[in-house]
This record gives sequence, C-alpha cells and structure tokens, in this order.
Amino acid sequence: MLHITNGDNANQVLQNAGISGRFLSWADVLHDGPVPAGLTLDEMSQVRANFIHHCGWASEFEALTHFQSRDAVFLSSAREGGVVIWNSPELYDQLHLIQLLSWYNSEAGRHCQPPELVLVPFLLGLATEEHDLPECLNQRQVVSTEQLQIAEEAWYALTASNPRMLAAVLTQDLSCLPYLKSGLQRLAEEYPDLNGINRTERQILSILSGGESAPGNVFRDAQQLENPQFMGDSSFWLVIKRMVESDRPLIALADGSEFKLPGMFGADEAFLQQQLLITDLGAEVLAGDANWLAQRQIDRWVGGVHLNPENIWCWNAQNAEFVRV
Repeated sequence: MLHITNGDNANQVLQNAGISGRFLSWADVLHDGPVPAGLTLDEMSQVRANFIHHCGWASEFEALTHFQSRDAVFLSSAREGGVVIWNSPELYDQLHLIQLLSWYNSEAGRHCQPPELVLVPFLLGLATEEHDLPECLNQRQVVSTEQLQIAEEAWYALTASNPRMLAAVLTQDLSCLPYLKSGLQRLAEEYPDLNGINRTERQILSILSGGESAPGNVFRDAQQLENPQFMGDSSFWLVIKRMVESDRPLIALADGSEFKLPGMFGADEAFLQQQLLITDLGAEVLAGDANWLAQRQIDRWVGGVHLNPENIWCWNAQNAEFVRV
C-alpha cells in the first residue's frame, strides 16, 4: 500500500500513528507558479522543477530529480494498485488531489485500479494523538467515477489559460469531493482584486498597518487569518519579496535595504533582524484609494494563467467572477 500525502511531515505523522505501508510526499506548491494545460505528468514535472529552481529552493538537478523520483514511485504503484490518497481541507491538498485523480481519468491511468481516498477534516501534518488516524484509514473509500470526472474538470479549469473556467467550475456541485470548492475559492482569491492585490498581499498589508514589522510575526499573523492554512513560509517570503522589489513597492525595509530571504538552514540573524514597513502607496492600496496594477508591471502565474500587462485578470469576490482589465 502506497500512502500519498502532502509532505514529509504528514508521512511522519502517519508512521507515528502506526500506519503501515510505503509513503510518498506529493509536495508541490501548485497554487504558485505555472501549471499549464495539456501536459503529461512528466512534462508538468519538468515545468514545476524549473519553477522550484527559479524560486531558489533547489538546484535545477535537485528539483528535477525530486519530481522524477516521485513520479516513478507513483506510476509503479498506480500500475500495481494499492494507492491511498490522504486529503485534508487546505488548498495545497486540493490541487494535489485533482492532479492525481485527473491522471487516473486520463488515457495513461484509465486502466489502472482506482486509488482509495482518505478524507481527514483537519490538517494532517498537525495531527496529534487525539486524532484517530487508523480509524480515518479504515473509512477510506475507492474513488468513484463521479469523483474522477469532477477532479478532471477542476484540473482542466486550473490549467486553463482563461480563469473563467475556474469560475464556471465553482458554480457546479462539487460535494463528492467535500473540500474542493472552498479550496478553489481560495485559489481565486490569489488573483488580484479590483484594487490590484490578492488576498495574501492584502492580509500582509493589514498586518503591517497594525504595527507588526518582524517577518516571522507577519507570517504567524497571516496564518491565523487563513482557515484552513495552506501556504508555507517559503512561498510567503517570496510574496513579501515581490511586494518590496516591485517598481512601485507596497512594503519597504526600515533601513532601506533589500529584503533578505532566510538562510539555507532556516531563519538566520540577518533575516530575523529585518523590519518591514508599509509604504505610502501600500496604505493607499489597502484603503482602496489606489490600484497597484495600474502602477506596476505584473508577471506572475496562477495555474495556467500568465498574468502580465497584456493579460490581466482580477477576481471580483462580490460577484464571484473574473474580470479582464
């Protein structure tokens, strides 16, 4: 039996709970960076490895080796049968789930034994002895045809070059995958709003305007605004870096320096000593008196959508629709 989870920490939690079998971390921040349509699993992994490398999280060789090893273990087990997918409510897990299930519903995976799905209503990586993980496993069910079809439609929407596909999926009945709708709604909020900032950026500005300035504390406070949490600190630091290094920055360092990312072995003294400040423009954008998109050159991917000056899409949460600017 191969247990697929969202990361090494979740694997360790399962092992500590006495769950037997083999364990595989899917481990990809699919909510960030390019996830273009029409690619095989191997081709997608190459795109994702390149993105991970350019984020500075691994060398090109390390990133590609990770994805190739992961895919090889998955494909071997999928052909043999006995794959169990653990799924928690956060966005991070929902994107993993639809990628995996859409593969099973593709020509490549259609003849394989369907996987089993374990739904856990809490963050798996934070599970404690109070959570009965063996009982969760006992309640697993074979993925149904309806679940495979919904996952394929959601994956198609995620990877589409037009985000209105995502909005269309959100109008459907997705209850057979009970955490999917809330996850995709949170993904929609990663698009700029009508003031040119996404939800994560807005939360950061709000925290800074309240007087917090230490990066670690800003991350902590931002996590508390998410229910459930989904973004790791490595992705979060790049959001802050983007807001600092923009041609029209929303955040500045108190000493006027560049934002320093944590060291290779975690938060070092240089990182911890930084003090973040909201700029005048940041305050105006937060108050709704300015639009960040009107003053900078956006270059960012959300799923299959490349946001750039010729292709700007905003999420209108009030009307639950995407608007092209």
